[in-house]
Parts: sequence; C-alpha cells; structure tokens
Amino acid sequence: MRRRFTSRVPQLAVLAVAGSALVAGCLKSTEPQPSSLQLAGTWSYTGEQTSPVRETLTGTLTISGQSGTSFQGHVELVGTNTQTGATRVLNGLVSGAQSGSVVDFDASVEATPRRHVGQIKADTISGTWVGDGSGSAMASGTFRVEREAR
Repeated sequence: MRRRFTSRVPQLAVLAVAGSALVAGCLKSTEPQPSSLQLAGTWSYTGEQTSPVRETLTGTLTISGQSGTSFQGHVELVGTNTQTGATRVLNGLVSGAQSGSVVDFDASVEATPRRHVGQIKADTISGTWVGDGSGSAMASGTFRVEREAR
C-alpha cells in the first residue's frame, strides 16, 4: 500500500501571501490620496441665518488640507443679530467633500455642526446650511463663499 504524501507548504504560502496583500491594502487606505480638488486657500464667507433668529454672517473659510475628494480646514465667522445689532463669534473646524460641482461640508461652530451644501461655479460656492441652534430651534440659512486672491 502506497501512501500519498501531500505537502501543506504550498497552501500555507498562498494564504500567507493573500493575508499580506490584504494587510498592505488596509494600511494604504489611511495614507493621504492625491487630490483633484481646487479648493485649498482662503475664501471670504458671507451668509444669513434665517431661523431661529435673523443674523448676518461674515468671515473667512480656510481650506488647508485635501485628500482624494475630501477636504478640511476652519471657519471664523461673526454673526450679527439684524434686530439688536448684538454680535457673536463662531469659529470651528470644517470637513467635507466635493462631488462634481457639489460641495458638502460641516462647520463645527456650535455644539452640533452646521451642514453646508452648495454649488461651485468658478471661484464661488453658494448654497444652504442647516444645524441645531440654541435650545430646540433648528438653525438654518444661506451662504456664499468667494475665493480670495492668491
């Protein structure tokens, strides 16, 4: 009676190579990716809060990092109550993405981020934003950002 000898070494080698490729693929996913975005720089921000209290918003949006279709930065705004003239400072981090001509980003200027969705045309992005305001009222409004000269 002959015994057939089969080696497990080739099978283990295939599993080891497949596992290494999987791990390498996962490690690469966290690296910054080349970006096709043209958003980096400083943008002049103007906007209006239409509820719960009317405010004009002015300030600066700075896009400081881009990777793939994502970007991040910060915003520095001053909100002016249109009835009383009282002002408040709204500063925070920004993170978002661009898909075609649509830009979607969160600005963390209050406890709940304000989600901005706008259309980009040349050096201008305009659209609407929504976020929780103080208390239980939903804050919302419009915005427009224009790229400042480089």
